[in-house]
Amino acid sequence: MKQHQTVDGYLAYNTDDFLADEYFQEWVKYRRPEADAFWMRLQELHPEKRGPIEEAAGLLSQLRFKTHTPDETRIRRIWENIDKHTPENNIRRISFPYKKLLAAACLILVITLGFWQWRKNAFIYKNTTGGETARVLLPDHSEVILNGNSRLKYAPDFGAGNKRELWIEGEAFFTVQHTDAGGKAQPFIVHSPELDVLVTGTAFNVYARRQLTRVVLHHGRVTIQFKDGREGNRQLQPGDMLEYGSHPETLRQQQVDTLRFASWQQRRFVFTNNTLEEVARAIEDYYGCKVVLKNPELSSYRVSAEIDAPDMASLDTLLSKALNIHVTRDGNTLLLQQ
Repeated sequence: MKQHQTVDGYLAYNTDDFLADEYFQEWVKYRRPEADAFWMRLQELHPEKRGPIEEAAGLLSQLRFKTHTPDETRIRRIWENIDKHTPENNIRRISFPYKKLLAAACLILVITLGFWQWRKNAFIYKNTTGGETARVLLPDHSEVILNGNSRLKYAPDFGAGNKRELWIEGEAFFTVQHTDAGGKAQPFIVHSPELDVLVTGTAFNVYARRQLTRVVLHHGRVTIQFKDGREGNRQLQPGDMLEYGSHPETLRQQQVDTLRFASWQQRRFVFTNNTLEEVARAIEDYYGCKVVLKNPELSSYRVSAEIDAPDMASLDTLLSKALNIHVTRDGNTLLLQQ
């Protein structure tokens, strides 16, 4: 079994690379403790790899191919049927052992091609890395702006049926076009792990990370459906923010300054009396890095500031000046201390 000797060997991997990796395949299939520890450590050290790893693991988990080799009787019958329907002058005789190998190779080829064709047609994925934002124009001319370290997926026939559906992990701002299907308004549904957002034409921000979903409505109207059924549907009006999470259990709806929750589109952090722990989470979400508070008392330190998001290389210097604390960088980890 091939395995990179260190976590660093997987840093350049994307979803396709993980799918093709034998050690990754074995981990998904058997979930052995030593493999669990390795892959969990990789995700802890490099959160930006969590999306591709989860995507690849999910795809592999959906496969239910049988791995047995056809018995010799079945292989012989297949080749006798091929020989029977092939003109004699076109036949180059192949011995039975070689036929057995060819049949097995053909079986593997058919399974592989079938899998990649299935995967190709299943969903369209749009991903961003740490510190990157991306604009996605959907087939219905609705627009999605993805924040850093986020993933969006939707079906290739998006908008063709009686509803439009997308799935978000991370954070994105949606500007939805009103469309009709069969004389009725065509719903636009954004799925997050915790809840679904139903709209027809509006603009809103969705944050879906750390077992928390936050929806901020800029204009229009949306309906919130809770997947666990513990709450009834809720309607949001412009300026409303709804936060819902399961660990810890959270449900909050209130009016907010919507611009503060969309400032990331201009690559800006806007903090208004936030704790330094909240600032650290925002930095981790955007850059896909890890932030460590070296002094426990720093977690309650309050921050009010507007900071232009720099590239990762100069992040430590800018934060040191903006927050008036000591910030150092160790690889993909930022260390904050007094």
